[in-house]
Amino acid sequence: MSLGKKKKKQKRSSDVDIPITPMLDMAFQLLTFFILTYTPSPQETSFAMNLVPAQAATKLDAQMSSDAASNADLPASLRTLDTGLRAAEGGRLGRISLGENAIDGMAAFEKELTSILSDKDLAFDQALIRVDPRLHFSEVMKVIDIYAKLKITKISFSEMTGADEGSPQ
Repeated sequence: MSLGKKKKKQKRSSDVDIPITPMLDMAFQLLTFFILTYTPSPQETSFAMNLVPAQAATKLDAQMSSDAASNADLPASLRTLDTGLRAAEGGRLGRISLGENAIDGMAAFEKELTSILSDKDLAFDQALIRVDPRLHFSEVMKVIDIYAKLKITKISFSEMTGADEGSPQ
């Protein structure tokens, strides 16, 4: 052995090669699968969420003439059916109001709403739902389902404030 020559130590590679191409292929295949098989539920696509003024539309007792009902140029506030949803204990639906009329229960609400919407003299084609912030979302969806069943798909939402509360439950 000569003193002038040193042996070079070979470095051992501790890095592991991970093939990235198969992982990318699998990721794109999964993405394509989920995109092609996704079908939105009817509720996700059936509502035109146009905002209307957060105010009472009209009184339910007011009678409109047939000329006014057939007029498509009515302001949004006259074509909007105001619905108030107040929460009871535990976030359940406590009280429903259509305009200024109090309604007890979902069955009575559906019956009243059906009679209002079947009246050709009234020009309601959209709804404003004022919701108590304590109300559970599932309770709001029950009301939306009734509106959807009655072919009202233009629905706007407003959160009730202290002024909307009115009388205690």
